[in-house]
Amino acid sequence: MDWWVLELISAAVLIALALWLGPFIKRFGRSYAADVFKSNPRTGKSFIVLVDVVYYLIFTAYILFTVRFEPEPGWESTVGADQLQFTVARIGGIVLIIGVLHGLNLLLMPVLGRLFTLNRHLDDRTPPQELR
Repeated sequence: MDWWVLELISAAVLIALALWLGPFIKRFGRSYAADVFKSNPRTGKSFIVLVDVVYYLIFTAYILFTVRFEPEPGWESTVGADQLQFTVARIGGIVLIIGVLHGLNLLLMPVLGRLFTLNRHLDDRTPPQELR
């Protein structure tokens, strides 16, 4: 197989992975966000929307950064071990990045939820200031 065929296949796999993982993560993340932002559900919904945008931006940037328009020096005109290793590392790289970012999101979301709740309580207790 020519080198560019594997390049097209890996790009298609990355796009399919993004389109499959995004809704999958969102489906299970809604209930978690609802628990974290239970005192302010609108903030939770906004947070989920913003995280979705970030998710697709990361995937798009990764695909654009790693796409090849010509074979690397050392690659043959047909697929060899070097190109196959690069392709597997490319797919594994995005899975690792998304996994780490998802884990950080799970750890930081309760902190953000608590911070937004405290901020809301402070806003409720503070009387409005008069305009001079």
